[in-house]
Amino acid sequence: MESESSGNKSVESPNDIVDGVAPVTPNLELLKDIELPVTLRFGSAQMSLKELTRLDTGAVITLDRALTDLVEVLVGGSVIARGEPIVVQGVYGIRISEIVGGHERLMTTSVHATAPGGNVA
Repeated sequence: MESESSGNKSVESPNDIVDGVAPVTPNLELLKDIELPVTLRFGSAQMSLKELTRLDTGAVITLDRALTDLVEVLVGGSVIARGEPIVVQGVYGIRISEIVGGHERLMTTSVHATAPGGNVA
């Protein structure tokens, strides 16, 4: 524990351990190399198990979104952005149109998100 001594008094520096707990210094550089799964959600549908077992090659599932609706970008089950799907050199991509605010991000987690009609997405 570092301290400066002025006479008989000991003055602790602000970085000292207080009550046995070291101060927390956020270092975002440590987090930048962590890989996270990114999911693009074009839409969703709710189907019964009976309907699912009847699916075959070439079957079409109708989603709850229009072709012109933005695609959602999810990280850890939370919507973080929306954008339009694009193709770059024969590979799918997404052009980000909007970044979701903190409050909306909390409301769109996989636990809280609901599809139209009140169904959990």
